[in-house]
Amino acid sequence: MLIVRTDKPVYHRDEIVRIQLSWTNDSEVPQEVTFASAQRFDVAVERVGQVVWQWSAGKFFAQVLSTLVIQPGDSRVFKVEWDQRGFDHQLVPLGSYAIRAWIKGTSDRGGTKIELL
Repeated sequence: MLIVRTDKPVYHRDEIVRIQLSWTNDSEVPQEVTFASAQRFDVAVERVGQVVWQWSAGKFFAQVLSTLVIQPGDSRVFKVEWDQRGFDHQLVPLGSYAIRAWIKGTSDRGGTKIELL
């Protein structure tokens, strides 16, 4: 299960949006996940269905095959900060945004919404 949260629901211009992903094995058996690279997760910010920013954009990840086992009830937490800038490095327009996140190598997805004022 993936839960996506921000430190608050409404942000003013130039405030950093702090995003936290909490990935929990809510089953009764260990969950084994194989990753094709060093990237474990990704986060995208969307406005009206269009991605305006993605955490992994412009990043390079080591191409190493690895396996992670999460025991029942255990969690992994990932934190990301977004500076309200889009792919063009300009501040995005004010308004409503959806934050979507996913764990690579799994079907685990999550999301939340924020408002930029």
